[in-house]
Amino acid sequence: MEESWWYGVLGGVLFGVSMGLAIEYYTENKIPKTDKVQQGYVVPSKLEIQVQDLDGNGQNEVIMKYNGKNYLFTLDERGKPRVQPYNVKPAEVVPK
Repeated sequence: MEESWWYGVLGGVLFGVSMGLAIEYYTENKIPKTDKVQQGYVVPSKLEIQVQDLDGNGQNEVIMKYNGKNYLFTLDERGKPRVQPYNVKPAEVVPK
């Protein structure tokens, strides 16, 4: 009888871990894993989003990696998404 309390502790730990994993799974941004898209569209399974401080100013830039190539993923003057190839020069990011 003295050791039965371990079942409650073990059950609580397993429940907590399961809930943590479930919350992470359902709240995480996901890119669909499919190759079946209409011609002319980006294949999601070849897409990856990363953040990195490319210019060393302490703020991250958003990088979209597609099919092994990196692009800046920015917003234009009107707030619309823009994808650009780029080169990194010392202390600055220069769109092509």
